[in-house]
Amino acid sequence: MLTRLLLILAACIVFSGASRAQPFDYEVRPVQYKNLAARLYLPKTSGKVPVVIGFGGSDPSWGFADANGAMMAARGIAVIGLVYFKTEPGLPPSLDQIPMEYFISALDYAETVPELDARRMGVVSGSRGSEAGFLLAILDARIKSVAITTPSKVAWAGMTSPRSAWTYQGRDIPALNLPEMPGSTQIQRFEAALAETEKVKAATFAFEKIRGPILLISAENDQIWPGTAMSRDILDYLKTHGFAYSAVHKSYPTGHAFSQATAPEIKNMIVEHFVATLKNQP
Repeated sequence: MLTRLLLILAACIVFSGASRAQPFDYEVRPVQYKNLAARLYLPKTSGKVPVVIGFGGSDPSWGFADANGAMMAARGIAVIGLVYFKTEPGLPPSLDQIPMEYFISALDYAETVPELDARRMGVVSGSRGSEAGFLLAILDARIKSVAITTPSKVAWAGMTSPRSAWTYQGRDIPALNLPEMPGSTQIQRFEAALAETEKVKAATFAFEKIRGPILLISAENDQIWPGTAMSRDILDYLKTHGFAYSAVHKSYPTGHAFSQATAPEIKNMIVEHFVATLKNQP
């Protein structure tokens, strides 16, 4: 569902601010680096450009990478779009036990590309990918800006295993499991898991370790998980921990995949976030 939204976003060519900047042409290069399954969407312009690492959630396709690559490269921001399970040979078969080192290697790759300014790197993701997006920004100080749609405030177990979906340095990232609740909806199961205070505390991300501004976009009628409530909890957490950067949350009265009506505004919000926090920074 999230992929459908981002394909809609990429297809929308009119957005606020378009009159202020002519779109850039860009090229798409396959990435040949370690075990990365990735594409580089590179604006055709002189000088170094900022770069955003982009990846999706439970949909393993290239849709998220392609959509974000198209909409940001046209504004002079490079994207390293990647997939991390199932889609390409050599990747894990499911969203289970994914090493965070895989995402960190995308940052290492960025430092090898002469056209990229590795001092200005960000991450964009959503849904299940929001977990890896937050973790990447927490674990690696090279990430200076974050944009997340339909976010989670905690890590969750994998898609086919009760173990964490994510590992780092060979260890599981603390994660929550969904309880077995016959007859219940999926969001009810998520809400029940999030009611277990001590387990939630152990699995909550250390958001205060992020070294740059954060944009959160949530769906108020999300039937997958309570993303709007978790976004508000993230803002409360950041305030309590004296977060040094800006943190903005925008919610929409839609389902998890948002809607065609909201697509242009969401697209513009994501792009303008990175323009302000990466492209316009020295």
